[in-house]
Amino acid sequence: MDDIVAPRPAHLLLREETREAHEDTEASGGMRRLMDGELDVAGYEALLRAQLGLFDEWEADRAGWLADVVPQAGWSYVSRASLLRGDLAVASGARSYTSRPVERHAPPVGASPARDAPAPAPAPAPVGASPARDAPASAPVGASPSGDSTRDSATCWGELYVIEGSALGGRLIVRRLRELYPDRDHRFYAIGEEAPSAWRRFQHILDTQLHDDASRRAAVDGARRMFARFRQTLMEPAAHV
Repeated sequence: MDDIVAPRPAHLLLREETREAHEDTEASGGMRRLMDGELDVAGYEALLRAQLGLFDEWEADRAGWLADVVPQAGWSYVSRASLLRGDLAVASGARSYTSRPVERHAPPVGASPARDAPAPAPAPAPVGASPARDAPASAPVGASPSGDSTRDSATCWGELYVIEGSALGGRLIVRRLRELYPDRDHRFYAIGEEAPSAWRRFQHILDTQLHDDASRRAAVDGARRMFARFRQTLMEPAAHV
């Protein structure tokens, strides 16, 4: 009798299937210039504003899922748009802000006008690039051609995998930021410092929520699209001023 091979846990599949997309995102122009100390204060703020536009839109699109499915699964999502807006408010001299979870049926306070503006055209994909890895940002929840809410939720878990995983890299980035901009708050990049062990708990939640092959593949697709969205945002901060 042949041995039955157990499927890979969802978090391992996501890591393996998005490794190249992850590396490409880390090598994007804006992030490379930031870590090399080539961005002045205005460039750094432009990078924050670009990411604020991304998270304003994503959190508004996923507000219902973030408020319902995520806490029921045992995870508490902290609004990245709130943290970014706080960092930018501190930069402008207004130090009063509070980071908060996403609320259902309401986009983050002061949602970006970019959400209602035409989306910028994606950059042409490199020759030979994987269509799935370099696909544009994912559509809002419920927009799946299949109309399958389970698949849509799995796609969202893949997107959240990218966001929560970036907090790990943020612990390294924030140390560099404190060298380059010592007079600034860096709440967005420092979020991973508050609970470094939380990543293991999040991985366990992924394994529980993505319990079959179809949901795992949907999550991989969502993660790849989210990486593509980050790459476009971090390509060159000057383009987002």
